[in-house]
Amino acid sequence: MTTTTSLRLTLLERLLPAMLLLLLAGAGTAYWVAHGSATKAYDRSLYDIALAIAGQLQVSDGRLQLSLAPQARDVLLTDKYDRIFYAVHETNGRLIDGNPELPLPIQESWRTLGSEGRSYYDGVVDNEPVRLAALRRDIGGHQLTILAAETTVKRNALVREILFGMLLPELMLALVSLVVVLIGIRTGLRPVTTLSEQLAVRSPNDLRPLDVDVPEEMATVQTEINGLLARLDRSLSSQRNFVSDAAHQLRTPIAALQAQVEALIQEGGGNSQMAGILSATRRLAHLVDQLLALARAEPAQPQANAAVNLENIAKSAAEAWLPKAIARNIDLGFELAPVCITGNTLLLEELLGNLVDNALRHTPSGGQITVACGVSEECAWLSVEDSGRGIAEAERERVFERFYRSPASPGDGSGLGLAIVREIARQHGGGVSIGESEALGGALITVRFAKPATA
Repeated sequence: MTTTTSLRLTLLERLLPAMLLLLLAGAGTAYWVAHGSATKAYDRSLYDIALAIAGQLQVSDGRLQLSLAPQARDVLLTDKYDRIFYAVHETNGRLIDGNPELPLPIQESWRTLGSEGRSYYDGVVDNEPVRLAALRRDIGGHQLTILAAETTVKRNALVREILFGMLLPELMLALVSLVVVLIGIRTGLRPVTTLSEQLAVRSPNDLRPLDVDVPEEMATVQTEINGLLARLDRSLSSQRNFVSDAAHQLRTPIAALQAQVEALIQEGGGNSQMAGILSATRRLAHLVDQLLALARAEPAQPQANAAVNLENIAKSAAEAWLPKAIARNIDLGFELAPVCITGNTLLLEELLGNLVDNALRHTPSGGQITVACGVSEECAWLSVEDSGRGIAEAERERVFERFYRSPASPGDGSGLGLAIVREIARQHGGGVSIGESEALGGALITVRFAKPATA
């Protein structure tokens, strides 16, 4: 079983992962930029604290002292968000002043300190991450390492602010891009939809080439479809012409045979066998007429239609079929209303003639047939109901097949009448349904036509 996939979904599956990767890459870049900016800004603040502490170191009586007044200590070491620490070490690691828990730089950082005089690194104090700035100074012949550290509360807050500030426009851009992609896919696939709609609204006999403005990539598909339609048109035209020509060629000898048999019977030279031959000849003539009607009902191109009044069509049928109904003692009645549709008069007469003929064949002597037309629910309709045996529900679709005759069907029908009715209904944008007549008890065949015209 062939599975179908949506071209729209396929395109989205290709485009959305790429957009997601770009969004993640943008988020990573934004985080890197935000973290770098926050680190650089607050590292400079730590370096200033280390410089301030270095400025307060003095040598007194050969000993180093940090003369930091309480007010100055409060200014340097007080922060609204973070805890600030400091420490002063000699090169041998001896603590002169400050927090002994502050970690010293690693050996590689010591070499950096020797060339640049400062370094920045991360550490942990009291199980809390801190950022440290290390400064090397030579004061009074003493090599000192001055450390300034702070927790990372405001750094993280600044990173988040910068990150959100950068990500929000990116998210908006991603949403706009998604909408643009969806609109682009919908617009790009519009020719496919147009192509599908043109094919969907066509009747089975409309095999004209498609004329849709499609992109270059789809032009080949449209060309191949038009080629297929052309080949189908040639094939169906050949079939229709064969049926029509064969029927035309058969009509003359059949008519001559029927005339000769009738003349022989009238002259008194006939017998029961001749009567059978006459019956078979009439049946063959009827079959040929039906084949011609079917060929007319399947035109190679759409027919030129005009406004047709179904009431007038029914009245014309009455003149043709009343004598046959009277001969069979069948009450052929009419319940007509003025209803105009756009259609072909000859084909509609053929449609109604086949419906009445079908009803006459299946209605017993003394029965009743009613032909009606009208408009309901914005739909024009034409119906024929009878008092015959009706059509079993299981056969209501099969009776529209060509040459199908129900085993219980009486008479010498060809099995083409209802097939012709359905084909003509399709030619007029309508359809045929079979039900049960509530009034007469037999079959009710209704033909519905879309969009009735104004009378």
